Amino acid sequence: MKDGRDIRHTFDRDGNTWLTDANGTIVRDDRGERIPGPADIEDPNAAFPLYESSRGHCAFCGRLICRGTCFK
Repeated sequence: MKDGRDIRHTFDRDGNTWLTDANGTIVRDDRGERIPGPADIEDPNAAFPLYESSRGHCAFCGRLICRGTCFK
């Protein structure tokens, strides 16, 4: 089930997505770094979706905090 937090992200001029709060301000982690938004699918036409992982997302499920349980 989705809620408002699922759509809270913005794009920068380079096309990267960043998480935002309810006011539209970019959310930062404890080190002050911006938190990436949702991962894109590498090839939407592929039989098995692989997510873009260069920004820390899991290639299999697209989550930032995946610990490998998505494929166990």
